[in-house]
Amino acid sequence: MQTTVYVLFAFLMGIIMSIYLPMNSSVSRYVGSAITANAVFFLIALITAVLIFCIFGEFDSLQRLRQVPFYLFVPGFISAFIVLGTTFVIPHIGARKFFILLIGGQIVTAIVISHFGILESVRDPISIKKAIGASLVVAGAVISTS
Repeated sequence: MQTTVYVLFAFLMGIIMSIYLPMNSSVSRYVGSAITANAVFFLIALITAVLIFCIFGEFDSLQRLRQVPFYLFVPGFISAFIVLGTTFVIPHIGARKFFILLIGGQIVTAIVISHFGILESVRDPISIKKAIGASLVVAGAVISTS
């Protein structure tokens, strides 16, 4: 039962991601700058995150931030470039091609990360079945975006 909730939540996140990234791209068209749209996006995200933290946050967790290895803060930097890249790329290739390629890249990378247990991920070795599935996704992405 609990796994079903997580699966549905992950699916919902995919739906939301497929909506919010093109929306940010539209903001860039209105303002004439992907960088400005990106900055506004993260400003609103920061305000939202701080509000959520103020309402639901565990304030003592702030003290444990010192224990986090510095490289684990890199995703904040990467996120800015992902959203900026999305904002820039979608107007040029469209949302369909963008998301097909994005998901293809995510699946291939996720298989490698899981196989080796990189970044404290649960180890999930590559099998023939997983390799075939990933190959089909990549082949589908190539066919669909050509």
